[in-house]
Parts: sequence; structure tokens; C-alpha cells
Amino acid sequence: MTIPAERIGTEANSTCYACGKQGEVLYRGLTDRLFGAPGGWTLRKCTDAECGLIWLDPRPAVDEIGKAYRNYYTHGHTNHARQSRWARIVRAILHTTSIYLLGLRRERRRYKRVYLDKTSPGRLLEVGCGNGKRLARMRALGWDVMGQEIDPVAAEHVRNVKGIPLHLGPLETIQSGEYDVVLLSHVIEHVHDPVAMLMTCRRLLKHNGLLVVLTPNAASYGHSKFGAAWRGLEPPRHLHLFTSQTLNQLALKAGFSDPRCWTTPIGAYGIGQSSPPLAEAAIGQQSITIRDVIRGFRFQVAASLVFLFNKNSGEECVLMASKKTTPP
Repeated sequence: MTIPAERIGTEANSTCYACGKQGEVLYRGLTDRLFGAPGGWTLRKCTDAECGLIWLDPRPAVDEIGKAYRNYYTHGHTNHARQSRWARIVRAILHTTSIYLLGLRRERRRYKRVYLDKTSPGRLLEVGCGNGKRLARMRALGWDVMGQEIDPVAAEHVRNVKGIPLHLGPLETIQSGEYDVVLLSHVIEHVHDPVAMLMTCRRLLKHNGLLVVLTPNAASYGHSKFGAAWRGLEPPRHLHLFTSQTLNQLALKAGFSDPRCWTTPIGAYGIGQSSPPLAEAAIGQQSITIRDVIRGFRFQVAASLVFLFNKNSGEECVLMASKKTTPP
């Protein structure tokens, strides 16, 4: 069941969050092709070539942003990612083939473990944990996991179906922390004040604790190829889109030490599959066809080849940063 769209109140947002410079219009009139949130949306890009931040202007106001999630995938609506039996079979074959042929097995394994494969299990908090799938995987690897969500529907699923403890409410309302790892997977692009969120994450970490952030890469090969149809844009839920350089800068502003940021092409298959030409995509239509699956395979191959020569072209940025404190 799809909940009827309700107009989303907005606020102006013409200057770059990261450096304060003016932005130039990159795309106009974008619509939510994924979950049918109402409105037409404009994206700006920072005029400073050293920054590269992309953002919504105007953007949903803080007290209105929830309307953009009425039909979101964490609410279990049946129109998300529907695909025929043959599309599932072809995708399983082609995706597995691409991983093996392109030598991505190790990268895929590391990605599934959110790059904690060489870190001893401890206490892990996932911010904006969605349906809890990732937390369940990390729990199976020996981590003591905890989720945080502001969406009560998603929270109920994590607690009752996954059996994972969860804090329902804004991240800043978690009073005690001492986590070894705080994870944000495709969350930071959804928030109005990314540095404030990173500062809260730092507060919740132990000394020498680790922050892990995954987010779409505004400088990816997919963005250059698909343009306004790139899956990573996702208006109006993605308020900011970052580059590796900008993420590093924000981590430093939030007080983290020695941030390291790189990109990965491992998700290119899904990006290619979910970035159909604008003329072919109906708003709210989530059906995956064999043509989509084949486009995903072809894009995974192309993106992996580009990545060999341009390590900043991956579809996602990965940020890791430590909390260093001075002993008393």
C-alpha cells in the first residue's frame, strides 16, 4: 500500500555547507522516481573545484523531512524492488559472474564487513540502521550490536524481527556511549547538519574508537555517466552529496583524527541497474526488468575498468576516522 503524497515544506539553502561559497545550479526539476515523494527539486554544486559538494536548494525543512519517507523501503511497501523470476535468475548469474571475473571477491567481502575485517569485534552502534540487515550480519561475526532509528516502523522491525536492541529517537538523545565503532551507512547524506552528527558520533565512541561512514560519491563514474538519472542523487532525501576530500574536511571539523577516505566500485552493479534514463522511469515504479539487470552488469564492468585508472571514481565514499583523546 502506497501512502498518498503530501506537499513537503522547504527552506532556502543556496550556499555550500562545507565551505560557504555559492552554488551553481546543476539540475532542475528532479522528481522522486523511487518512492514518489511530491515536488520538483533543484541540486546545486559548489563553485569551488576543491570542494565539490552537491546539495538540494531548496531542501525539505527539518520538521517536514519525514514526509519524504512515507513510502520508503524500510516501511515494507511491496512496490520496492519488484522483479520477475527471470530477472532474479539473470541477476544472480551476472552479478556473481562480474564479481569473479573482475576480481572483486575480496573487496565485496570487506564491504560486507564494512571494512572492519581486521578489527577485533566489540561494541558497535549503527546510526540509522534501517531494517537491521547489516546489524544482523555484524552480530553473526561476533559484534555486540546496537541500532539507532528515528523511524518507528523500521525500529519495530529491527526489535521484533531481528531481535536487536535499538534506541528509538534522535542520535543526540543517546546519553551513554563507549562504543568501539559507530557506523553510518548511507545516512550522512540524509541529514541537515552532518558535522553536528559526526560530533555526536565522536562523543559516543571510546578513546581510539572508530567511525565508519559510507555514502554516495558525488565524483563517481556513475554520476558522470548517468547525470540527472544517477541513483545516488535520490531527491528529496539526499540533502548533501560528498566527495572524498569534502568528507575528510568534515571529519576534521568534527574533531576526528587522521581521517582516511577512499572510494569503492563494489556497488556499481546496483547503481547501473537502478539508473535508467529519465524518459524510461515512471515515478514510484520499482519493477526491475531483465534490461535493467543487463545494464547493471555492463556498468559494473565499465566502472571497474575506469576504477583501475581513477581510484576516486567509485560509486561510494568510505570514511574511517579515529577518536583520539588526551589522557588526563
